[in-house]
Amino acid sequence: MNMIAKWATGAALAVAIAAPAAAAERITATLWVGPKHPVSVGGYDPFIKNVEASGDFTVKYFQGGALLGAKPAMTGIGDGIADVGMLAMTYFPAEFPNAQLVADMGLSTPNNIVAMAMATEFNLLHCPDCLAEYKAQNLIYTGTYSTSPYTIISKEPIRSTADLAGKKMRVPGSLWSRWAQAVGAIEVNVPSSEMFEGLDKGALDIAIQAPGALRSYSLWDTAKYNTLLNLGTYHSLSMMTWNADRWAGFSAEQRKMLLSEAAKASLGATLFYTSSDEEVLAEAKEHGVEIIEPSDEMKADKDAFVAGDESAIIQTAEEKYGVKDAAAKLETLKGLITKWEGIVAEVGMDNTDAILEKLQSEIYDKLPADYGA
Repeated sequence: MNMIAKWATGAALAVAIAAPAAAAERITATLWVGPKHPVSVGGYDPFIKNVEASGDFTVKYFQGGALLGAKPAMTGIGDGIADVGMLAMTYFPAEFPNAQLVADMGLSTPNNIVAMAMATEFNLLHCPDCLAEYKAQNLIYTGTYSTSPYTIISKEPIRSTADLAGKKMRVPGSLWSRWAQAVGAIEVNVPSSEMFEGLDKGALDIAIQAPGALRSYSLWDTAKYNTLLNLGTYHSLSMMTWNADRWAGFSAEQRKMLLSEAAKASLGATLFYTSSDEEVLAEAKEHGVEIIEPSDEMKADKDAFVAGDESAIIQTAEEKYGVKDAAAKLETLKGLITKWEGIVAEVGMDNTDAILEKLQSEIYDKLPADYGA
């Protein structure tokens, strides 16, 4: 490098050091999942990179529950301990009853992109009651992601419905609780962050999770069987949950940028789940995990459960959670599943740019400029 080039580089570096850092606002982001989790790799990591690239913000980023765990996250973000973080809504049924209805659509979604889009559009555009629940906790909802279809990760082989009887099963929500009861299993409600310890110490026999959890939660170190019965998606989440006071302090342009980045992160995490599953299933044998294809009997039993569960979804929403107009909301959710199933079929599951454009035009562009302010 010649002297002029060295001087130019040094001058540019001096300007870069002197100028933007002072103007940027500090955001504190919290995640209770680890750095290898799809939400981290596919969602938060690129989100933070893009937000910092805007020049408006720097981000202090805590992972693996270092700042707030899964259950403390709701009050922690609402109180301003963190500015933004993820919530799994089935952990908070008292505060978010409508989110439990959304979660109960898990076995009705054909794939995780449809599930993610359905849940995001429902919350942002079709459910004032949902947004009011966030407001009551001093929170702002900006979108969700969806897992790929859940399966059975177990300590012992599960080859038939009868094998599930009496097994201690970690379930991710009320939908799977009802299924667990239907097959004679014993449901255990613990955060996903405690699955490994539960399986390792015998408190759990089964974790209902996507295959990627074998790696992201290190479950393949203690559970050696994965039965690929499609048990639907988990999509009742608030991926980028903002402290409402901090959100209101941003400019309209900043909020618009953050919403756009939330859409990208939601899709990125959703897609990373699928790619993670594919990688993990290819590596499973190396970790001593047997992949079991479900029997026709198991599939038929699951289908029979789904067919008879719609009335239970409505009854549970109304009687257990106090959801108003549960039947009408269920019909709205079903309509959104049909809508997004058509969109995804039209543009293609692999056409990320087209799906992102549809998320923007069909959902985020329809929000008012002062959303959440």
